[in-house]
Amino acid sequence: MTMGVQPFPVAPTPLSVEQAEAMSQRRLKKHHVAIILLHWFNAIVWLCELATGAALIASPYFRVMPYWYISMITSVFGTRANMLRFHIAVGITWVIVFLVYGTFGFHTYLAKQIFEKEIALDRDDFNWLIIRALRILKKSDKPLPPQSSYNAGQKLFALLVYAMVPVIMITGLIMAFHLFSTPAVGWAVVLHFAAVGLVVSGLIIHVYMGAVFPEEKAAFFSMLTGMVSELYAYRHHFKWWREVKMQEEAWKNKFRSGLESRQVAPPMSSPNLAAPPTATETSEVKHGPPGWFQRIFRAPEYWPPYAVGVGLGLTLLATFVLMGQGLGASGGFTSYLVAFIAWVAPNYASHHPYWSNYIQPGQSPLITFLVFELIGVVIGGFVSGWLAGRVRIAVDKGPRTSRCTRYALALGGGILTGYGARLARGCTSGLALSGGAVLSVGAWVFMLAVFAAGFGGAWFMRRYWL
Repeated sequence: MTMGVQPFPVAPTPLSVEQAEAMSQRRLKKHHVAIILLHWFNAIVWLCELATGAALIASPYFRVMPYWYISMITSVFGTRANMLRFHIAVGITWVIVFLVYGTFGFHTYLAKQIFEKEIALDRDDFNWLIIRALRILKKSDKPLPPQSSYNAGQKLFALLVYAMVPVIMITGLIMAFHLFSTPAVGWAVVLHFAAVGLVVSGLIIHVYMGAVFPEEKAAFFSMLTGMVSELYAYRHHFKWWREVKMQEEAWKNKFRSGLESRQVAPPMSSPNLAAPPTATETSEVKHGPPGWFQRIFRAPEYWPPYAVGVGLGLTLLATFVLMGQGLGASGGFTSYLVAFIAWVAPNYASHHPYWSNYIQPGQSPLITFLVFELIGVVIGGFVSGWLAGRVRIAVDKGPRTSRCTRYALALGGGILTGYGARLARGCTSGLALSGGAVLSVGAWVFMLAVFAAGFGGAWFMRRYWL
């Protein structure tokens, strides 16, 4: 017999201390990773464009920043012409990324995100705006109406942004390439500044509410992790919380009814319903350290990506300080290959126009930092997987992909990646990370190309994984 969906309150009710504590420990997913990436890409682009755009306005009648700021930003780029080129290049990149994102991700992300969440104002939203304004003016003490995943203020800002973004893009292209006529360029300048000014006026409030205002700081961190506590969702986005909980309850009831109809034991993912599978019931057997060892070190199965990013940055800094050079990978593999060629055919290796660059008289090609770094990477990866209990023999692939196809794709991708790394004179470690850390132009061009190729290739390769 199928249980009915558990009824939920239509408005927030007071919570006990125990209930609030329990809800504060649970997390709900609020943002998809694609939305997070787009958000921070926008933040970086707007930071660069505002910093350079404000410095480009040097006329005493229209400038918005003091002369010392204009001089400081100009000195970073050397000349005002270079600063203008950077401003245009970043703007064009922003337009291209948005066009690609909107083309390939409209139905998957943008349609649902924009039309169903970010700009879908309802009666509760309008009441929220009125009561919020009255409460700020100390004219009302009414409780705010329940909100969905975005409150009315965030939705108004989103409406402003989506209205002004096409204006900024079109007028920016007209100004950059002097399209149409001289009067058209003049009007483009006016409209461009007006649209940017409107967005910045809302952006100031947006940043304050998200990063400074105590009650909304959870919203800021949700754009880093994608998650919010259930307590925050309950108090600030009750309609969304109620929707999520009703979906969870409906899924549980459907799951239970399916189990009853098949009369089989439920999996371990439903708590307190069944025992875990034995080693003979699973195709992958994980190996790791003893239980007492894991309890001491408490190694997670996977680290949070942001913690790993900070650790990688500190590792890169330590490498520069201690070794006088950055990280790398493809150069280390090249040294392994050169050592093998020199061992098999020493005369050929010493006279080859490329391999000979890695051979020094009286010294093995293996005596280099990157060779030992790769050894450390292998050892460190094994120890990390062992501590987390992830050491196993498996082939990671999509459900519709055979092992042979997976092997062929891995081999082909590895060959193309290795060739591309040597052609670019560096990989994502040696060129992107180490080069980017010293502000190499080639490193930034390389990384933009990597992300562009990754997003473009994902559209064609996704069927092998989904």
